[in-house]
Amino acid sequence: MEPSTEIRFIHCGELEIAASCVCNSHEETPAYPPGAVLSYARKGQIHIRAENQLHTVPRGKFVLLRKYTEAAYFKTFTKEEGEAKGYNFLLTDEFIRKVIKNVPMKSDPQPTGDRVIMMDATPQLLGLMDSIAQYVDYEEDLDPKLVELKTQEALLAIIQADEDLAAIFLEYSRAERADLSKFMNYHYLENSTLDELAMQSGRSLSTFNREFRMTFNETPHQWILRKRLEKAKMMLVQDHAKPSDVYLQVGFEDLAHFSRAFKKQYKVSPSRIAI
Repeated sequence: MEPSTEIRFIHCGELEIAASCVCNSHEETPAYPPGAVLSYARKGQIHIRAENQLHTVPRGKFVLLRKYTEAAYFKTFTKEEGEAKGYNFLLTDEFIRKVIKNVPMKSDPQPTGDRVIMMDATPQLLGLMDSIAQYVDYEEDLDPKLVELKTQEALLAIIQADEDLAAIFLEYSRAERADLSKFMNYHYLENSTLDELAMQSGRSLSTFNREFRMTFNETPHQWILRKRLEKAKMMLVQDHAKPSDVYLQVGFEDLAHFSRAFKKQYKVSPSRIAI
């Protein structure tokens, strides 16, 4: 069987759900998420390498990854399963704070150094996953409000049942700043505005622009454009890809714009370098 991984991105209000529908290879996927990630292993196992440790999430279990954690995901599965399947919820700080704002907390919750938290399944969490599965597996319409409500209910139920988890979610939602170099090298292909990148990195736009110049000695626009063109050149030369197959993958929305930018950078059109 040809190795393949299919990932569908679903946007639901304050949530971004990346549903990895099919994965029949064991390739690692690097990550440096701008929000806490709640993952569920529906089929096979999810493995997360983070901070020199390997965490294994068995089928039917959940895991919570703290934001700004450099990690690598890979999946394993039995011959009978044939593939792995998982669902990942990117939970923004604002969303978590909205869920826990009325939850009783310990008077002095102790901070945790753990960046990966294993979690058991609950009826509420499993109900949430079943709702998502209906959309992903059977292509039914997804109601963003319903998904957001179910996610709130599921998190609230597990937090109310475990004071320690309430403290962990509170800590995970506190304001932090990403390592700017790591953050940008993981997210430069995304079609996000500078305002969105600044917010996701934990900075105001002015602070983001100032620290970006100090870190990279370029403006964000210059650096992102250069990195995208470098990625495109590598795909054209090493993978023998066609320009028409590359430009969207490296963050361009228009083939003509990509071709002009590439020729300006490398003094040759992408169609010629791909020959």
